[in-house]
Amino acid sequence: MARDRFQNGWVEEIGKKAKKWRGHYFVYVKASDDSVTRKHRVVTLGLKSELRKGEAEKKLRQIIERATGTVTARPDENVSFRWFWENRFLPLQVGWRDSTRAAVLYTLNRHVLPAFGDTPLARLTRFDLQGHLNRLAAKYSKSLVDKVRTWVRSVLEEAVEQEYLVKNPARKLSMPPTRATCKRFLTKAEYHKLLGVLEERDQLILRLFVLCALRPGELFALRWKCLDEGHLEIDEAVYRGKLGEPKTKGSAAKVALPKSLAADLIAWHKVNDCPGSDQFIFPSRAGKPIDSHNYLRRDVLRPAAESVGIKGVTFQCLRRTFATHFHGIGTVKDQQSQMRHTNAQTTMNIYTQALSGSLQESMEDFDEEMSRSTATKTSKGFEHK
Repeated sequence: MARDRFQNGWVEEIGKKAKKWRGHYFVYVKASDDSVTRKHRVVTLGLKSELRKGEAEKKLRQIIERATGTVTARPDENVSFRWFWENRFLPLQVGWRDSTRAAVLYTLNRHVLPAFGDTPLARLTRFDLQGHLNRLAAKYSKSLVDKVRTWVRSVLEEAVEQEYLVKNPARKLSMPPTRATCKRFLTKAEYHKLLGVLEERDQLILRLFVLCALRPGELFALRWKCLDEGHLEIDEAVYRGKLGEPKTKGSAAKVALPKSLAADLIAWHKVNDCPGSDQFIFPSRAGKPIDSHNYLRRDVLRPAAESVGIKGVTFQCLRRTFATHFHGIGTVKDQQSQMRHTNAQTTMNIYTQALSGSLQESMEDFDEEMSRSTATKTSKGFEHK
């Protein structure tokens, strides 16, 4: 028998075959002599197969309210969405990574608070929230709209849990149709054209993005000690200038490195007077990790790509380039291992991180396939064939 207390009552699971939810609560009866007697009430709420626990608790709350003339939650016109978000929800999220916190703050600050920040929690309706989602869906990607729906629902669910709301108006928000998801990747011709207009440092960076499927925070946090025979050890990432752990536990892993790229990295080490093992492979002028936003938009990648007529280059595009062209060369497991993706269909959640022999062989084949083009020489004499 499972029992969960809340406020003035609790719900328990009863029965062996046809399991049911049963609710308990107390009422206080005043007699003519002003004495007060506590009465225990028991009600059957419904079959477990037909009601989730949260729905059973909600039903019991409604019964308590009717029986006692009280409301278990405390809606307050002075408690706005913004106040609850800043003072009651965010302080609980102590386990968030810096990148997660930044992403959620950006989503709420940009796409939720301007619309509902000053609205009292008690006045939020499913109709208004769904209308806002629908308007966002006309302009933004599925990923962004889904994040808004997820975090608004989470914030308001916490408001119910803390008894600032009787029910969550976002619980049944539906996902509206959105614009098509971007599937941009570089063709082999575009990849080689872009390599042809980059200097040697940036050729190495582009090859690491495409051949090793690295994320920008991982690549620009690489130190010389991460370079080992046949692979790179990913154990650090940079986000907005701050160094920390990679995106997920599964991201902290080894990635296979083609022999030609490993040789060129060693040559790059010598060209730069053999920096120490703790030095960054691609430091900024100040000796710190390169700013990925500036590198993409202002300094290197997009300006170089657009100079030869290539549009739509993003870091996601480069990871997608790896996935698209590697498909059919290596196994699915090799691809997942190199990209360090999670597997949502298993309880393990994280694919194996070991570098198999088949992955290394596939990476050599992939490097050879992607390198089939006219030789491109860099300003310092490196050659990519």
